[in-house]
Amino acid sequence: MNNSFFNSLELFRLLNQWRKHLIIVGLISLVASAIFSSPTFIPPRFKSYAIVYPSNLIAYSTESATEQMLQIAQSSEIRDRVINTFDLYKHYDIDTAKNDHFRTDVIKQYEENVTIKQTEYESMEITVFDTDPMIASRMVDSIIHYFDVKAREMQAEKSAEVLVIAKEQLDKKQAEIDSLEARVKEFRMNYNLLDYKAQSVEAYRGYFRNLASGNSRGASEAKAIIESLKDKGGEFYAMNENLWRYRGTFNDLKVEYDNAYRDVFKKLTYANVVTSPQPADKKSYPIRWLIVLISVSASTFVAFLVLLIWNPKKSNS
Repeated sequence: MNNSFFNSLELFRLLNQWRKHLIIVGLISLVASAIFSSPTFIPPRFKSYAIVYPSNLIAYSTESATEQMLQIAQSSEIRDRVINTFDLYKHYDIDTAKNDHFRTDVIKQYEENVTIKQTEYESMEITVFDTDPMIASRMVDSIIHYFDVKAREMQAEKSAEVLVIAKEQLDKKQAEIDSLEARVKEFRMNYNLLDYKAQSVEAYRGYFRNLASGNSRGASEAKAIIESLKDKGGEFYAMNENLWRYRGTFNDLKVEYDNAYRDVFKKLTYANVVTSPQPADKKSYPIRWLIVLISVSASTFVAFLVLLIWNPKKSNS
């Protein structure tokens, strides 16, 4: 304990002894860090961000709507669209003519300045840093817009496949209906069959009524209808029943087709923006006072360690 106390006293004595040296080092570090953290050496960067919730997304697997939104927003297609829209090669001072790795460099810069992540509240946060606050805000807006476009394209592509299948089934069922209707019409024309149940009742009534009244001609006509009903009535009845079922199936397929058609051409939005991006009126980076504080503290501490190592008293011992 006494040794520790005396060591502390020795440190304070050395600090007092070298205070001028340490102050000089601190002042030099202060001036240097203030200069090198200025806009001349470190361009200020401005932050813009948005909070977005997913909507109208159809799940492709077991992933949540937010996870699906995140995958789309982080896709290379949206990244490339933003790069091209804002000509980030030029904006980031990347020479595409002389630099063979210009694409790698622009992607690296993009990923350093753009962050897209999921929040704890199942929303998505898009953050962009840039030397121009307006460009930062517009880039966030563009990512949201291109997300909407990409999500709409994906949903339309999926719905287009359903539309093609629904159209094929609809056309096939319509062809079956047309064929069956042609056969029913043929039976009506050739065998005078209109309604199997009603005609059966009326034909027998007319036949017996004409026989009772002595109308042989009427009885003969009624008997001809009865024979037609016996010969073709069952088939005619079955065709009418099938035609009724085919039309019901056709109506169901028409509903599916109409829904798929709407899904292909509808213009929905897939992002509910809770916090809209705004151009920042104050830089977010660098934080000059923090840089200066760390620089002065670190340089003074290192200077003190160096003086301890080269303590003249140790050298003479």
